[in-house]
Amino acid sequence: MNDGRTAIADSVLDAIGGTPIVRLSRVQPDLDRELLLKLEMVNPGGSHKVRIALNMILEAENAGDLVRGSGQTIIEPTGGNTGTGLAMAAAVLGYKLVLVIPDNYSKSKQQLLRSYGADVRLSDHRRGGNSHGEMAISLLFDNPDWVMLNQQANPANPAIHERTTALEILSAMRGRVPDALVAGVGTGGHLTGIGRVLRKHNPDLRIVAVLPEGCSLLENRFVHHSIQGLAVGLVPAVLDVDLIDSEIQVAHGDAIDMMRRLMQTEGLGVGISSAANVVAACRLAKELDEGACILTFAYDGVLDYLDALPDIPPSPDGVGSDDAGGRLGREDLH
Repeated sequence: MNDGRTAIADSVLDAIGGTPIVRLSRVQPDLDRELLLKLEMVNPGGSHKVRIALNMILEAENAGDLVRGSGQTIIEPTGGNTGTGLAMAAAVLGYKLVLVIPDNYSKSKQQLLRSYGADVRLSDHRRGGNSHGEMAISLLFDNPDWVMLNQQANPANPAIHERTTALEILSAMRGRVPDALVAGVGTGGHLTGIGRVLRKHNPDLRIVAVLPEGCSLLENRFVHHSIQGLAVGLVPAVLDVDLIDSEIQVAHGDAIDMMRRLMQTEGLGVGISSAANVVAACRLAKELDEGACILTFAYDGVLDYLDALPDIPPSPDGVGSDDAGGRLGREDLH
């Protein structure tokens, strides 16, 4: 992991971590609260998931389940950012990798994973939201020497955020601790790991889970939605639900509008779930005292989500388009 002191890394895996925190002062200038965004999207591989991908492999090595350079096969049902992180780590550490993903994932995502050397198997998405998980279990049954890491239940997931991400936050804030932590929940690993550490330093820390509209972890309620990476249809085993004080549900359209708003006010191109975090943080801010500090996360960048952004026709005079805020007015964030 990158501690910020090493000038030259021995491999791309040693460059993971040490991501910056930026203050968002332009996206809603009348907020009167401090809104901080940790840019996990600048990790190698483009997301926070590379942290857990590497740590799950390292812990499996420590347990004797994997032997570096052996050519053993790792299998995992994921085609998202964890899949990219695993593909990177497997390439460097000498493992074969089988990734099972639903067949409705984009061709570009499939091509990306295969280019890293992963063996991509496609499940029938019509069989339900966990079709790839069911297929991975079936493949594991037929190949018992393969190793499944299972990010949703693997304690190495939140552990790496306790050891690295949380400590990076404390270091960057130089003794301060946020008043609120706003985090989307997929596996829940980063909310759990970071939340545990920060709450030790600030027992009054408010921890808010961000979920798509209609979903609730606290009520174990899930609906079909379009915000990739959030609310995977179950309460993950690694998630410490007791840490969560409240939930904020964000509509897909509001997240898309915030993507554009962040690009045009802060110069930040983030993904849909990251933009949902900022929508939730802006809403939460008005419930907190003036001057309160809210920390949230940019998990990945905009490039995988360009198709979700509305087309912007050129203006007649060729000087930009409409208001930089897009359709999402400041009053809609409250």
